[in-house]
Amino acid sequence: MGKLLPLAYFAPEEIDLQGFATVAKHLPPLSYISGCPPVIQRLRDQGQRPHTLLSFPKVLIMSRHSLHKFPCSKIISIGMRHGPYHFKRMTRAINYNRFDLYLFSSEADKKAAEEIGVKVGCAVGFPRLDPAFDGSITEGDLQDTRQRLALVPGKPTLLFSATWDASGMSAIDKWINALPFLAERWNIMVTLHPWMAAKYVKSIQATPSVVFLKQRDLLRAMMLADVCIGDQSSILAECCALGKGMVTFQTPPAAKALPHIEELLQGISLRIKSIGELEPACKRLLENPQLLATERAEANRLMFDKLDGQAGKRAAQSILKLLKDKGIRC
Repeated sequence: MGKLLPLAYFAPEEIDLQGFATVAKHLPPLSYISGCPPVIQRLRDQGQRPHTLLSFPKVLIMSRHSLHKFPCSKIISIGMRHGPYHFKRMTRAINYNRFDLYLFSSEADKKAAEEIGVKVGCAVGFPRLDPAFDGSITEGDLQDTRQRLALVPGKPTLLFSATWDASGMSAIDKWINALPFLAERWNIMVTLHPWMAAKYVKSIQATPSVVFLKQRDLLRAMMLADVCIGDQSSILAECCALGKGMVTFQTPPAAKALPHIEELLQGISLRIKSIGELEPACKRLLENPQLLATERAEANRLMFDKLDGQAGKRAAQSILKLLKDKGIRC
């Protein structure tokens, strides 16, 4: 039909765009494929002309296990993580090996995949964090974000995160009703898993003095936070990379939970069971910012290898090498 896209990126959610931006700038011009209205609008705002799902890419990159949406073995495919490391049980090896190349956030992350039979891995780091380490987010940028989010000067800032409620690992029910009271003493920002039930989203959006974060603000919000609170969401790995003190709620055993992630969280965060323990834990971290700093540094080496702002460049180099090996000129 004469409509083959030479190189394309599939972005089903806005989080995918955020994670791919620092990779894209090191690649030749490429097309974007999406069926999500907010993503389509965001791409148009950036001057892109996104393509629909009924598209025909020669080379396809995605941060999902969604090759079933492009069922053609002739497509050269590259997979990436949309969250760092493996905070939940990995999917089957066949879902990775369907790709010609899959990019992991560290050598340890890749090794864990290889232990279940993955053969196409390459460790590059986590590109979404690059702007926090390459100087592209300045102190002026952070101040602008602080003002735009209406964070009150002099109040410490808490960032709450929660993984998908249907996963069995979310702690959102332990803290959501306390937000109005906490907001009297703290700046409160909240980010939720994109698939979180609408009732939680609506409740938080309706809570006065609570900032419900847009995906595009998340990295800067993490940088502005004094303490990050979560459960077993992989965003905690990003907070760890940024050197943030963390408080995590213990959650019941779940099908996708991993014992070594429990051990990791035990080392890098203050673990609590109830909302009554939250504020004392936060105050303890504020009084001693270096608490668990050594443990966080060790975890960062495990989850990211290097935090040098160059993960996007390494990812692009790995992609271009694959294409060269496949005889595709870029």
